[in-house]
Parts: sequence; structure tokens; C-alpha cells
Amino acid sequence: MHTLSVYVREMRAQILATWRTPQFLIPSVALPLLFYGVMGLGLSKGREEVAHFMLANYVIFAAIAPAMFGFGAAVAAEREARLIELKQIAPLPAGGYLAGRLAAALALIAVAVALLGALAWFGGVRMDGWRWAATLGLGLAATFPFAMIGLNIGLRMGSQGATALANLVFLAFSLFGGLWIPLSAMPAWFGKIAEYTPSYHLGQLSQMLSGVQPMADVQRHVSILLAMTLAALVGALIAWRRRAA
Repeated sequence: MHTLSVYVREMRAQILATWRTPQFLIPSVALPLLFYGVMGLGLSKGREEVAHFMLANYVIFAAIAPAMFGFGAAVAAEREARLIELKQIAPLPAGGYLAGRLAAALALIAVAVALLGALAWFGGVRMDGWRWAATLGLGLAATFPFAMIGLNIGLRMGSQGATALANLVFLAFSLFGGLWIPLSAMPAWFGKIAEYTPSYHLGQLSQMLSGVQPMADVQRHVSILLAMTLAALVGALIAWRRRAA
């Protein structure tokens, strides 16, 4: 029970710290809403199919920034300032720190995804209840692969380098994943790179769950995502042990 209490307290502390950091909170929530409002609703000119398609992409887009910066730049800054070591002296298990970070990211992404869903509804997007739940739920699940990739950045680089690389990865995942512009409108080589990004596979699954495209190659997309997440997790564990050595 003591260990569980430590985990819960750290999760609560990380969530509160995130909500009290407007320079991180506001862009993470406002950016997906702004982009979707302009590109998904504004440019769709009342066409539900376009707004529907963009919603499927932007619920995945909403998960990238909190994961990349919450686990990449923020972990690097705390590691550089020796705050992680200070918490472990407390003592806080390594799992407690990571669980807290994950809880904060999930809470932030949940708000962003919920607001996206509300904006899409008022913008005229209509789906069955289970499709709403599946699409928005996938946005939450997208936290895990992005968080593990971000954690690798945060544990391997200094704060300035991690911030720069997190920005680069954030932009690359958004662009090459086809979340901003459909890959069909891009050069063919974009599609080849997309296969190596989790954002592409998550975007494809999101479009299927929301009914934008028929269910196809689901097992392949899920298998690739699991492999990417597992590889990132193993890399993060190796980096954590090297840091602690």
C-alpha cells in the first residue's frame, strides 16, 4: 500500500505541476484545436467528410506534443538539474517518476482530445457512439509510443539538445505521418518514410475506427506500432540504467 500511495502522490504532483505551467499547457491544448479549427473546419467549407478525415488525424496529432515535450525536453531538463536524483533520494521508485510523467501527459491529452471531439461535433461531424469512443480513445492510446520515444530523447540528451530534437521529431511525425497534409497529395517518397513513423500507422487506424476508410491491414499497423513501442521502451530502459550507473 505504501508503494501505491507513493505512485499516486507522484502522479497527482506531476498533473498539478503540468496544469500550473501555462507555457506548456496552453500550446499543447490550443495548437491542435487551432489547427483543426482552421484546417479541419475552416478549409472544409461545411463538407463533413473533410472535417471527419481531419478529426481522425488531429486526435493523433494532439498526442505528439505532450509526449515529446513532457518526456523529451522536460525529462532532460530535470535530469540535467539533478531533480530526478533528488526525487529518488526521497525515495521515489523510478517507476513512480515515469508513472507520474505518463499520468500528466494522459491528462493533458485527454483534455485536448475531448475538446477536439466537441469542436468536431459542433462543426457538423457525426459518427456512431462507438466510433466516437474508439477514435478519441485511440488518441489517448497514442500517448504510449510517443512518450517512449520522447523518453529516449530526454534520457540521452541535455535540455537544449532535447528541446531541439523534440521539436524536430514533432514536426517530422506530423508531416511524414500525413496528419497535416494527405500523403496522396505529397511526393511518393513521403509515403515510404511514413511507414517508419508511428504517427502514420496511428493515423491509418484512426481513420478506420472513425469510418473514414474501410478496415484493412489492421494487424500490420498494430504489429508495427507494438514493435516500435517495445523498441523505444527497451532503449529507454537501457538509457535509464546507464544514467543510474
